[in-house]
Amino acid sequence: MDQLEAFAAQRPAPKHLCSDCQQLLDSLQDREIPCAVPGCTRTATLTREQQLVSQGEPAAEPLPVSATNGVTFTGFLCDPCAQIARKLKDRAVSCGITTCSRKWTWKADDQIQAFAAGKPNEPPRRMCAECRAEYGKLFDREIRCRTSGCKFTWTWTRSDQLDACVADKPVPKAPSRMCQRCFDLWSSLKDVERPCRRASCKGTWSDKRGAQLARVVRGKSAEPYPRYCGECEKELGDLDDREIPCRTDGCPGTWTWSKEQQLAAGVRPKLKEPAPTEAAASTPALAPADSSNSAPVADAALPVAPESAAAETAPVAEKAASAEAPAAPAERPGKGKKSRRRREPQPPEKRCSACAEFLAGRKTQEIPCIQCGTPIYWPPESQLQTHLGNWAAPALCGACKLAQVTAAREAARHALRHPTVAPAPASEAPPPATPEGGESSGGG
Repeated sequence: MDQLEAFAAQRPAPKHLCSDCQQLLDSLQDREIPCAVPGCTRTATLTREQQLVSQGEPAAEPLPVSATNGVTFTGFLCDPCAQIARKLKDRAVSCGITTCSRKWTWKADDQIQAFAAGKPNEPPRRMCAECRAEYGKLFDREIRCRTSGCKFTWTWTRSDQLDACVADKPVPKAPSRMCQRCFDLWSSLKDVERPCRRASCKGTWSDKRGAQLARVVRGKSAEPYPRYCGECEKELGDLDDREIPCRTDGCPGTWTWSKEQQLAAGVRPKLKEPAPTEAAASTPALAPADSSNSAPVADAALPVAPESAAAETAPVAEKAASAEAPAAPAERPGKGKKSRRRREPQPPEKRCSACAEFLAGRKTQEIPCIQCGTPIYWPPESQLQTHLGNWAAPALCGACKLAQVTAAREAARHALRHPTVAPAPASEAPPPATPEGGESSGGG
């Protein structure tokens, strides 16, 4: 009867189980097994028919889902993983290194694992094969803190290193950063305004918190070394070191008056004269001499009468005198005092380095008098003058020198009181007198 109905309806013969398999199928029940995707916490349902098919072949592996969609995991998948597995395929993703135009392949197996873990459908940051060969060996590095004097380190992670890498270029150098301890200290500090180093200045300079941090790291709790404010720094830049003559008489040496010492003394910077090239460029070029101007030049070469010359030069001299005379300063309203000229600070009197070194190890010497043997005290300043060649070394004591000077004065005084006539030279002697009208007695 069943065959006749199937023949009339043109249906194929039905597939039925044998009595043994049907009996075994009736004894089986659906089972929940873990999903075959690694990381998935859901379960897959293993039906009775699937159990019956694999009952006689215990060593046989379950078939893969499908090789066409890219997922290669074998086993049974949960319903969500099974649905998404049919849509997944391998994807080409751009390299994660900056300026690299190459791509890497995001496998379907990795995509379904990310889906099972609940991650968004965004590819992870990875490198292409070429960049992996260049930067694949990077690892977390410990870099020394940038704070001067700090010996702690900070961690330069691998991801940060990859962010700094550029395609087809060597690995970059580590950036300059603070350790966590120094960063916390730096965050708690603030810039402080401190008075200018110059005593007469009321300006201030900023003590940056970076400098404060360096002092804290070194264990220095004292005040920082004083500095100049902005205005004083500008004036200091306009000043130059000056060479001042040595205070020792007759010494050709000099000592350096530094610009810091000049600024402390109140020296004001002077305007520097322009270079000769700039002055020549700023001077307008003279016009060439004209033929019409040759006559006055020729006339100027002729002699001029004194009266006319004086008459012509008088107004010119008056104009020159009025031009050279400085303009009188305008008096301020309400003040009758005349403005006084500011006194220019003068350099102090100091010795040069050669004189200072000479006097540093010198002491007063005792020299015996060459006549009486009395000791003569020779101070270092006098020794310096002898060293420079200005004085002679002492040989006589004060008493002997006084006696010598007194004797010389007495001799000079005696010479003035009793002058002696010096005999005339033989060439200038007058001829001998002869008697009038005759020859000398020696001629007879």
